[in-house]
Amino acid sequence: MTNKEVAELAGVSSAAVSRFLNGGYLSDEKRERIAAAIEQTGYVPSANARILRLKKSNTVGVILTRADENAMSGVVAGIEKYFFAGELGTSLAYVGDDVKEQAKTMRSLLERQIDGIILVSSAPIPGDIELYERARVPVVVVGQHVRDMSCVRFDNFGAAYDLASSLGCKPESRVAYIDASGLYRSFGADRRKGFLAGLERLGIDESRISVRTSGFSVEHGYRTVHDLLAGRAVFDCISCATDTIAAGAIKAIRERYGSLSHARAPKVSGFGNDPILQAVAGPLPTVSFDYEECGIKAAELMVDLLKEGTNSPKSLVLGYQVVGV
Repeated sequence: MTNKEVAELAGVSSAAVSRFLNGGYLSDEKRERIAAAIEQTGYVPSANARILRLKKSNTVGVILTRADENAMSGVVAGIEKYFFAGELGTSLAYVGDDVKEQAKTMRSLLERQIDGIILVSSAPIPGDIELYERARVPVVVVGQHVRDMSCVRFDNFGAAYDLASSLGCKPESRVAYIDASGLYRSFGADRRKGFLAGLERLGIDESRISVRTSGFSVEHGYRTVHDLLAGRAVFDCISCATDTIAAGAIKAIRERYGSLSHARAPKVSGFGNDPILQAVAGPLPTVSFDYEECGIKAAELMVDLLKEGTNSPKSLVLGYQVVGV
């Protein structure tokens, strides 16, 4: 079934069918006849032909790197919730931590004449930024601050500062902070700086603070804290850059002390308010972020950029809530 055949069945021109499919003006009579013909034949217009004709796909590519499931699913839900309420669809691509795969996926999306790209939880490498600029499509980065690009992120510095201030640490306390590495170093740096600033406000000298770097997984968190506790060092608090890392820390602490309630077991805190971790470990001091709202704001920003026909950088910083303290 073709556009021309639908036109013949409805008794109208092919141009009238095209106007109907693209939201153009038609008389009520012609609109009703075309709608009836489409329903009768089950005609589905060619998406590829429409893309070639209009130079747009009504689809936004969403590139997802590895992150904790709670955060990722919330952001994606927000993006799709906003887009599905309008006329935009999404093309999701999971690329993990591989920046080369990220670049390859981004090029593939651009070749399909995608209307824009939302990059979740990773900062593009410099070569990618040049490719975005050449492609002239709007790009929104979620979770990180990237200079000269539109971003939606949380106030990680403020969240970490308030978390540190609420843990009940004293000037004589020994504290460890487990930082995040890899593609997450941007928000990880903000959290580390905010947490250390909060400890400084409490009068805790840097000599009583140990900072370690961990990969993003539970296993990485376990190994890092296992090594930290292997000697005779005793800590009052171990704070982790993510709840995923905190889950590994809890495993190492239980192995070392038998349980989290042991008199010498350090208090653990994280970021993300992961419901599964809270169910397994009990109330854990952490920071709650509204990930779905973050996705909605990213989608709103993308729509604004598409309407304006520009990629002029805009930035939005969202709030947080410290919980479990």
